[in-house]
Amino acid sequence: MNDCGDSQIAADVAADTLVFDRLRSSSPAGSSGAIATVSSEENTAERELGGSAYSVAYDPLDGSSVAGAGWAVGAIFGVWRGPKLVGRTGDEQAAACYAVFGPRTTLVVARPASGGGGGEEGMEFTVDEFLLNSAGKWALSRSGVRLDDADETPPSTSPSSPPPRLPRYFAPANLRASRENKHYLQLVSRFMEAGATLRYTGALVADFHHILSKGNGVFLNPASSSAPPKLRYLYEVAPLALIMEAAGGLAEDGEGRVLERRAAKADSRCVVAFGSRGGVVAAREALKQGGGALSS
Repeated sequence: MNDCGDSQIAADVAADTLVFDRLRSSSPAGSSGAIATVSSEENTAERELGGSAYSVAYDPLDGSSVAGAGWAVGAIFGVWRGPKLVGRTGDEQAAACYAVFGPRTTLVVARPASGGGGGEEGMEFTVDEFLLNSAGKWALSRSGVRLDDADETPPSTSPSSPPPRLPRYFAPANLRASRENKHYLQLVSRFMEAGATLRYTGALVADFHHILSKGNGVFLNPASSSAPPKLRYLYEVAPLALIMEAAGGLAEDGEGRVLERRAAKADSRCVVAFGSRGGVVAAREALKQGGGALSS
């Protein structure tokens, strides 16, 4: 078991060790390196590395439960300024990124558009995608990644206004919650009746990347009393929420922007919907019924 109570496989432990050693090498003992503190889903203790500028929260191997099937998996990183992680909001992140390990090795990075240090109120971010080429080098494949509807006028909140259109793709995670959360069951039926295509692998990073690769879609993760939230705010939700908003999408928990939340502890979890506006707006009631905002 890891510190969050999840079953571990050898690959989880190996990935965590590899990432930690690489981060530590950027802040060698006695130096004024960049990394102050790190914490991972496998080892939630905030480990000091001797630097001062940034702290990193990461999931070293997202989707390890489906790795045996040969499906794509990944890694997620959130970067905050200073030496602390617990108690920070997602909006305070200086940068975020994720990697997808599958038929191609892909890296997607959200960083300040102005070239500043990030983590400042009102900071704008841009999203770039890189592919690992045959020479073992990262090559920029897409810059300024945006969803199809990112630059459209946001939908009106007037009750008389028609709802925004549903996206073409949907990934319904934690579907067992629909047994009790009837709003979730109705939402899935609504997508099916609209002719949307279901794309769900069980690996958060892969499903999230599908949305950015297609420029359209929504990842749904409501909950219920017997199927509580599983996604960790620090290691999964906050970094991906920053990337999704930077690409012009939404990331909400039923009460509003998930980036406004503050994790009370390393294992704090929450419901979430990431993606195109129409899909996230349609998911709001299902998210509220499943517990709404951050669960500590």
